[in-house]
Amino acid sequence: MNSRPILSSIHPIEAKAGECYTRKVFEIFKKEWIEATSNLMHETLSKRTEEIKYRVGQLDVDKKYWRIVSFCLLNKMHVTCSCAKYETCGILCKHSLYVMKKKHVDTLPSHYILPRWTLNARYKVGKRSIRLGEMNNENGVSAYTLWCVRSNFNKLIEQAKDSPSEIENVNNILIKLLQYQAIRKKPIPDENVSQGSCVRISQVDMMPQLSVRDPLGPTNTKGRPKISIRINSSLEVPKKRTCSYCQGLGHYATSCSKRKVDEALQEKK
Repeated sequence: MNSRPILSSIHPIEAKAGECYTRKVFEIFKKEWIEATSNLMHETLSKRTEEIKYRVGQLDVDKKYWRIVSFCLLNKMHVTCSCAKYETCGILCKHSLYVMKKKHVDTLPSHYILPRWTLNARYKVGKRSIRLGEMNNENGVSAYTLWCVRSNFNKLIEQAKDSPSEIENVNNILIKLLQYQAIRKKPIPDENVSQGSCVRISQVDMMPQLSVRDPLGPTNTKGRPKISIRINSSLEVPKKRTCSYCQGLGHYATSCSKRKVDEALQEKK
């Protein structure tokens, strides 16, 4: 919510998707967009006033496996593909995006952006605000009630963000509610302390949110790197074989050649 996705191009279609989609869904869309702008070719099958049909696919793939894309631009833009990725996943496929870019479509149409994949989907509760009277709960405040209150608050912020005066009014109302909740939770007898706290709350610095971009390269994560080599402890180091007869390394006394020579000499004597 507080950062901007990294775009692979400056095309407005990808920019529109980056503004609307969640980060995970945008990465899926970005993969389709990169393939649409780099690896695909087309051939025209039919061309009429109301509809144009293309066969779209990769050059290294047999044309019998290419997809059929229908493009229509009358009242509003309409594109369909035989792969049916949008109908099954809700995201435009690379074949449809390729045709849209070829036909110089300057933005991603809103009717191809499903609300479930957008950043605002988590706050959407319908066209009207939910009232607490509609949610009776004898066991106290439920998680669903809190979610509805949070949803109404976010809807209020979205509706008032275009006017600085309205945002200031909302902020003043919130300050009064915070003061009331502070008194209800823990009354402060000292009047000077309560006034000082009110002053600190009212001086809210309404700065714009910082735009934090994703790192350009891979970052170091916590824990031991996968490619590192662990140093074995002294208990894990294998012991070298030592001969108890000649104190040599690499063999035991049973296979010691010096011992066999000495025993043979003693037998001759």
